[in-house]
Amino acid sequence: MPSASLPERVSPYRVGAFFLAAALLATLVLVFDRPLTVEFVALAALILGFALASAFDAVRSHPLYALASTVETALLFGLLYVGVGGPFFLALACLALVGVAVELYNYRNRTSYLRFEA
Repeated sequence: MPSASLPERVSPYRVGAFFLAAALLATLVLVFDRPLTVEFVALAALILGFALASAFDAVRSHPLYALASTVETALLFGLLYVGVGGPFFLALACLALVGVAVELYNYRNRTSYLRFEA
C-alpha cells in the first residue's frame, strides 16, 4: 500500500516496526550481562538494515524485493544456526535456501510460483 502521507513515500507502520525492533535489541543488550557475539551483532544489523530499507515504498515495489526478503530470511536462520546451533535452525536455514531458489526462479522467469500473496 503506498504511503503518500510521509515524505519520500515512507510507510509509518514499517518505521514504527523498525524502532520497535531497535528498542527490543537494545533492551536485550542492556538486560543480559553477556558480551556481544559476532553472530548477535550480525543478526541485529541484518534485521535493522532490512527493516529500515523495507520502510521505503520504492524498495518494496522493486522486482528484487521478494528475492532479497528470502535471502535475508536464509541469512537470518543461518546466523541463528551458527550462533545457537541445533537441528531446528539448520532445518529452517535449509528450507529458506529452497525459498531462495524458488524466488530466484520466479525473478528470472517473471512468475510467482509458490508465493503466498494476499
